[in-house]
Amino acid sequence: MRRPGRQEEGRIRRGRHKKLTAAFRYDLKRKGLDTWLLKLAAQYPNEFPNSQLPSRPVEAKAEAWHSFYWRAWEALRFDRHYGAFGGESPISFVTLDTYARRYGIEGEAFENFHRFMTAIDTEWLLYRAEKDKEEEAARK
Repeated sequence: MRRPGRQEEGRIRRGRHKKLTAAFRYDLKRKGLDTWLLKLAAQYPNEFPNSQLPSRPVEAKAEAWHSFYWRAWEALRFDRHYGAFGGESPISFVTLDTYARRYGIEGEAFENFHRFMTAIDTEWLLYRAEKDKEEEAARK
């Protein structure tokens, strides 16, 4: 028997968080630099042709609903285990569950919350691993 609401229009399905993770990755890597360049171009319009101004890629377009998950991730990002020799573990289920209970996220909404928060956190861990490899290569 199917649960009510499982087939509703616009329901979020597994594996469909590519926009969320692409937008999150863009914000981690490029948003600060691109914002700075756009402010600089506004101050000195003759120095920067429009063709050279950075723009957010289509696949990394930020949706309005992303901000909820980014705010939650910012609040929970340090509630993880840090290894003695470096490295980070994912945000624990207990941490996500406690946050969700505080804000009344239950049932299928919690399943989506857990899925999206895990996707964002996984993207963060991949980003940190890349940065750690770059720093290690720079030291050699």
